[in-house]
Amino acid sequence: MPIKPFSLSFRSAFYILAGLFLLLFLARFAYSFRQKTGDRDEIFNLANQSDGIFSSQSVLRKNYASEKSFKAEAAPAAPPVGGESSQKYEKTATLNARTDAFEQDETNLRQTSKNFNAIIQYEQRSGNPGHRSLHLMIGVRPELFDSFYVATQRIGDVYVNEVTKVDKTTEFRELNAKKASLEKALSNLTDLKNRAGSISDLVGLHDKILDIERQMQELGVELGNFSSENEFCTFRFSLYENAATRTISLARRLFNTFTWTIQYYFLGLLGLTMMLVAAWLLMVVVAKAVEFAGKKN
Repeated sequence: MPIKPFSLSFRSAFYILAGLFLLLFLARFAYSFRQKTGDRDEIFNLANQSDGIFSSQSVLRKNYASEKSFKAEAAPAAPPVGGESSQKYEKTATLNARTDAFEQDETNLRQTSKNFNAIIQYEQRSGNPGHRSLHLMIGVRPELFDSFYVATQRIGDVYVNEVTKVDKTTEFRELNAKKASLEKALSNLTDLKNRAGSISDLVGLHDKILDIERQMQELGVELGNFSSENEFCTFRFSLYENAATRTISLARRLFNTFTWTIQYYFLGLLGLTMMLVAAWLLMVVVAKAVEFAGKKN
């Protein structure tokens, strides 16, 4: 008869432990249907590394725009060198988006650019179907910047959204001042060319004139970026394709759930056992301390 209570206690403990295992298994199995395969997170992490995609394209034409200053009308001042009275600035929007419909969103992006008369100034495509990416540098008219910005927000799932505006008025005026200086130097050298001199002096003078003309050509290219006829703001749009979610078979899902449950179930039992042992040792120490204190009194 003394064995019966022990067998009942063991059976109850077995049922409790088995019930906990089954409960943990079912909970993990149900959660597995909400879990993704990880491909989307991988694409997202790769997309976060796209900051340097356009950095290597610094040699491309810069996009600048003008902003008129109406305050100058009340107190007219001397116009800056070059005859321009507007403020120059560079405005850049950076957008990164993910999409499950890559081809459709690419078409929408190109069609939107066409509708706003925007110019695709740089394009880079990479990846195979399921893992494709598209990077476009788009020039859009300053007056259409806000409207184009709103329209592109509807393309894909935008997760990076940044607008930067940098004043370029000082740089523009410095270039014009340099141009005026070069023109003056070229005029003086041209006058000297008409004077008599040695062959070596004329050759040296000719080389200096060619050097100044080369500098003026390079300067003309830089000033051409500020031309009011070619004013644009820059859109840098990166579109990344989400990898298709893979379907997991029921057998695979059950196997993954079973292995996960065993691992964490026994880790939980180990932790519980250690807590019980620690509590038992604490009780023994307290009991010994109380017994020792009683004997001492």
